[in-house]
Amino acid sequence: MRGFKFMKRILAGGFISLIGSIWSLALIVIAGNNLVSGWATPPGRLFSTMQEMNIMSLFVFAVIFVIVGIVLMIVECFRKDK
Repeated sequence: MRGFKFMKRILAGGFISLIGSIWSLALIVIAGNNLVSGWATPPGRLFSTMQEMNIMSLFVFAVIFVIVGIVLMIVECFRKDK
């Protein structure tokens, strides 16, 4: 029974990470197709475009999804249940 719960949590982490990856890639493609003509050097052209289009918060949320999914998979791999 432990194997089923173990795999279920790892799959959930994998799906969360996959959704975040697809979401962030979609936002990068959207911003990449509408690049700004003027930008500052520290954030860069892509991030300046994301800020101007007001999608930076969505991008950060997508990256958080990726990180949470990966952390969930790693925690479940190294968890020692009785």
